[in-house]
Amino acid sequence: MKKIIKIILIFIGIIIILGGLIFFKGVNTFSAISSSDSLTSLKNDDRWDILILGHQPTGGLTDSIMVLSYEKDSKKAVIFSIPRDLWVDIPDHGKEKINYAYVAGQKNNSDGGGLKLAKEIVSNITGLDIDFAVAADVEALEEIVDTLGGIEVKEDRYFSLDFYGNYVTIRPGINNLSGSETLAYVGSRATIGSDFGRMERQQKVLIAIKDKVTSLGLLSRPDKIWNIFNSIEKHIETDIPLSQVKDLIEMASSMEIENIETIVFDTSNYLYSTHSNGGAYILLPKAGNFSEIQTVCQNAFIEEEGEEK
Repeated sequence: MKKIIKIILIFIGIIIILGGLIFFKGVNTFSAISSSDSLTSLKNDDRWDILILGHQPTGGLTDSIMVLSYEKDSKKAVIFSIPRDLWVDIPDHGKEKINYAYVAGQKNNSDGGGLKLAKEIVSNITGLDIDFAVAADVEALEEIVDTLGGIEVKEDRYFSLDFYGNYVTIRPGINNLSGSETLAYVGSRATIGSDFGRMERQQKVLIAIKDKVTSLGLLSRPDKIWNIFNSIEKHIETDIPLSQVKDLIEMASSMEIENIETIVFDTSNYLYSTHSNGGAYILLPKAGNFSEIQTVCQNAFIEEEGEEK
């Protein structure tokens, strides 16, 4: 029973911390890789960096790639979105889109290899020492949102979206979304900004679920905890060890929604679009390397004057 309680707590902690990381495409089986490669201890770290992945139903390509960074002293958080079309070096595979990193790792080692390689690649891009990683699929998002009774997102214009049989119509102002509507909202690229617009909406959902979980006082609702656990246990893969539960929950409880900043790396800032030799649409850094992105990620909690944000 104690083991079950620990598992429940860690996933509730993840939900609260990541505020709805489960809104991705893909199907995977839950796996806790808690004692082998993940030896990180959060207690002595001033900053925690957690990679969030969402993979497709077939092939495992990760169409959603984000890093949640949290600073203990300021209790502030930043969510970085990395586009799936970013052209990177993947060991033993050469140049590929970054959304292939998880797949490549899984081919080498189906027991955690995808998370390990994805962490390595994202660390090279951001310059961050990624502490842990979480991969999730689309079904978990729908079930979690419905279990929570829906979420609220704010938009300033009217548009409709269709994503694999899921539909949503968005109006200016506050929109109440069901699980199916949330899938359409975060999955479809058929809006202004295409993939970059989708990344921004994914970040909004991330924060919206965190807000809803907090407002419900989830940790005091064992019925909701059990329902959410049943929803996500078969849809999650993570290398977060059970020993980090206490630190993660403390992080979750101290994180303030108004202190969560969102940063999307796209062609409006540090990237430009082109095509590979094979004709695929890809994104490359304007600087010729990832130094600008690394600077942004590493200095996310520092003002230009050298003071904390």
